[in-house]
Amino acid sequence: MKTKRVFFVFALLLLISCQNNAVKDAISAQLRQYPDTRVQDIYKNFCQDNLGPGHLVPDPEVAKSYLLTELELYRADLDSARYDKPASRYVPVGDKGNYVRVDLSVVLDGICDADRLLEAFVRSANEGKTVTEEQWKEKWKEISTIIRKDFYDIPDAEKDLDTIDSLVAEDHLILHHSMAFSQAYHPHYRIVAKDIFEELFEQP
Repeated sequence: MKTKRVFFVFALLLLISCQNNAVKDAISAQLRQYPDTRVQDIYKNFCQDNLGPGHLVPDPEVAKSYLLTELELYRADLDSARYDKPASRYVPVGDKGNYVRVDLSVVLDGICDADRLLEAFVRSANEGKTVTEEQWKEKWKEISTIIRKDFYDIPDAEKDLDTIDSLVAEDHLILHHSMAFSQAYHPHYRIVAKDIFEELFEQP
């Protein structure tokens, strides 16, 4: 009996270690791809992986109107050379990759029309894999602990962690990108569930 208990504890510790390594790898990858990332952007990355885009689709018609408006603004900014399209059109989020950020340039370049992307986005909100809000809160505790231990040199990390922890405790779970991230990378994307993304773009 004692041997079984020791084995269980060992297995549990090994699982936690693997999960922590996956989180650290995902954060490191984000910092390499987006050096101006702040803690708020890391939070958003993992939150999207766990909660999906459901909070963004109160009404499909409103979502369509917002998408078309954003596409026009994106096109105008590109035409005026305010910034360039991102090097990566498709970016998996979090440590599980349950969702993919699909840059809106896929519509502007004719790779996918707006209606198909919107349909994929709405389907992802309705059908995508998610965890409960309470499970996400527990997951965030693990992530914030890792950031404090291994990524404390991110600018304003401790201050931002304290702010986000307070917001999460009050059930304010959906955050925007940080100002630093928005100014550096001008994000224009929609979140699509991995399986729906593969179907949409016919990934092997």
